[in-house]
Amino acid sequence: MPLGAADTARAVGALAPLVAQGAILRRPRLTPLADRVQADAHGVGTWRRLARRYDDRPVLVRLGVRDLLVPLHVDDARAVLAGSPEPFSPASAEKRGALHHFQPDGVLISPVPARPPRRAWNEAALDTGHPVHSAAPHFGETLTADAAWIADRALRHGDLGFDDVDDLLWGTVREVALGPGARHDARLTDELQALRMRANWSGLVPVAARRRAAFLRRLHEHVLDAAPGSLAGHGRDAAGDSSMVTSQVAHWLFAFDAARITLWRALAVLAARPALQDEVRAEEGTDGMLPLTRAVVEETVRAWPTTLVILRETTRSTLWGGTTLRTGTGVVLVSSYWHREPVPGDDGDAFRPGRDPGGRLVVPFSAGPVVCPGRDVVLHTTSHLLASLVRAARWSPATHPHLAHDPLPSSLAHTAVRVSAGR
Repeated sequence: MPLGAADTARAVGALAPLVAQGAILRRPRLTPLADRVQADAHGVGTWRRLARRYDDRPVLVRLGVRDLLVPLHVDDARAVLAGSPEPFSPASAEKRGALHHFQPDGVLISPVPARPPRRAWNEAALDTGHPVHSAAPHFGETLTADAAWIADRALRHGDLGFDDVDDLLWGTVREVALGPGARHDARLTDELQALRMRANWSGLVPVAARRRAAFLRRLHEHVLDAAPGSLAGHGRDAAGDSSMVTSQVAHWLFAFDAARITLWRALAVLAARPALQDEVRAEEGTDGMLPLTRAVVEETVRAWPTTLVILRETTRSTLWGGTTLRTGTGVVLVSSYWHREPVPGDDGDAFRPGRDPGGRLVVPFSAGPVVCPGRDVVLHTTSHLLASLVRAARWSPATHPHLAHDPLPSSLAHTAVRVSAGR
């Protein structure tokens, strides 16, 4: 259903804050602003009103020569995800323009014929489908030690914000992904951040070709030297090296930034909810699994998705509900709209770890054939780091005490969250 001028303006108004915050790297000034005005709540409200007005049918937003289809019923959204990579390719024009800045051969923006071998390497490296990565014993000590450092700093200084642990957590990411040899190479991720900042503009700014080439060379050297107990080393040993490996690892580093954000938000919730924090602290776990802590992480990323939108693009002329979508039509799934969709008997604005999503579509790692291959390793590392943090100290909120109660705020700027630690 093509939208008229007034509803097109409303739809653009709902999408604009998501773009403004930064799809590839959060803009430090705009993310707290989105929190203050609760931009996600306004956006979700707009999509719900459009869904009622158009009987839950997908709406077509025409922006000049670009057509964007926005599904508003869960069945349509699921059909799009199930129909990837064809006819709904993850390599949308916007995504190609953005990710080309730092991972030109990444699987997400690869042409359909090139996807299978790159996807297969990723799955082998990341132990896709296994809740606990086979290299987990190697990087488990790193997670415990880094959590102890964070807790000790909080105990000495009284409280901590995300910026206080930013560098340390990047060191954690580099060691897990590439081994001890990369832990102190802050320049690697600094260069990645600079490239990601340009990527926020997608194809509107040219690629910084020299900077990208230097970053990929530096990263490739780390991949070649990666310890067997790291993700890259495991991938090299399990699936062999290839000319495309470096772009895949660049995507891991990018994705682990979202895990860091989720970790800090999850700690904020536990700090405000001492009874739940005690349950996490007491969890024993079996076979390397921490079901409750993992459920806390999953519930956090449901409440505040780090992938703001899921993008697809039609690879051919596609019949949709009696309407033919031309080749190259963009498809936009707004994560916050789906994650908090009203479901009978289940409050989407409540924090309930381990909930059955029921009819709600929860897609923090996408879904379907192109689901994120790193889902399990991200959930495992984040949950173990979170569990180590609450074992090392007793946390309380220095800001955001309202997280102790439902309903949850629609937006939560991780950089504004501060937590205090006690014995």
